[in-house]
Amino acid sequence: MQDVLNPIPQTQDVPQDWRLAPVEPELWAALWSPIYDLRIQHSRSNARTNFVYDVDRGELAGRRYATGWQLVQQANHKLSARLGLDSLNRLHSGYATWDFELKSYVHRPGQVAITDHLQDFRGSHHEAVGETIYIPRALLGLPQHSAIGPIVESEDTILGETLAGEMSRFFDEPARSEFDSDTLLHVARSFIAQNRHPVSERAGWWRARNEIIRKYIEANLGDQSLLPAKICSLFNLSRATLYRMFEDDGGVRRYIQDRRLHCAIWDLADGGIKRGRLTHVSEKWGFSSNANFNRAVKLAFSMPPGALFAEGSYVPPVRLGSRRELFPTFDWFLKESEQASMRALRV
Repeated sequence: MQDVLNPIPQTQDVPQDWRLAPVEPELWAALWSPIYDLRIQHSRSNARTNFVYDVDRGELAGRRYATGWQLVQQANHKLSARLGLDSLNRLHSGYATWDFELKSYVHRPGQVAITDHLQDFRGSHHEAVGETIYIPRALLGLPQHSAIGPIVESEDTILGETLAGEMSRFFDEPARSEFDSDTLLHVARSFIAQNRHPVSERAGWWRARNEIIRKYIEANLGDQSLLPAKICSLFNLSRATLYRMFEDDGGVRRYIQDRRLHCAIWDLADGGIKRGRLTHVSEKWGFSSNANFNRAVKLAFSMPPGALFAEGSYVPPVRLGSRRELFPTFDWFLKESEQASMRALRV
């Protein structure tokens, strides 16, 4: 195994100035191990590689990545609570679905999301090319033991566009140069404050209604009659208003389909694929037939359910050894964990 990372080859829909380099599945699993456990992993390239670029900016660290299809869940709740991290997240292409204790959502290109690692979570990546910046909660003015739900903002808004620009600057400046994080942190704090205290009564109504509808959808995913017309009638909304609420999700039908599929796949991951399980799971999560469920899985993962969970889809992490210096974000996690442990001992 080589000790230096070669640049990523020309790959469709991956920005060529992102400086991504290929890593094999076992190393990929190791790099994410402080944050995620990978339940299944199907690499992005035919050479069984995903791609990564790490940046350590001292008080902050970040990672750009390109992956195939994978299921991930929180690696260690106690470690996450001790680290006390939040993350800023963007996607260039593909999509991701996430379940946090306080909120579930689908992340698509054109959105910026802040997520809180104090909560248990699980998720899936679908041919995702994205970037994440990890920030200690203290730098965001957040209490150490009070979690916040995921906050998702369109990059079409002034705040979303500004935060997206700061994230690009974080990664695009030379790796060893001094990075002024004041603007990024100020915008992130504003991002959180605006979510807690809407700028107008109308904005507060819109956000509250949006959250109520999403919770209703989440509680009724197994109902095959869960359709836009039913939601409009129940919440006294026009179709146009409902569409605007879910425009960034590709519409409410697409959102429901993505959430159903995500829950069904995790049901299979937890319970296994045994005789009769596919039928049970497809019916439980609102799919009209096995054929429709199989078709949805193939569209989302480019393979049927059986192949998704086939032998070899779980890849255990390896020790990084001498290659650790090539991945500074991994060492940053370890450093933050050690510092958090020292603070806990002093208390």
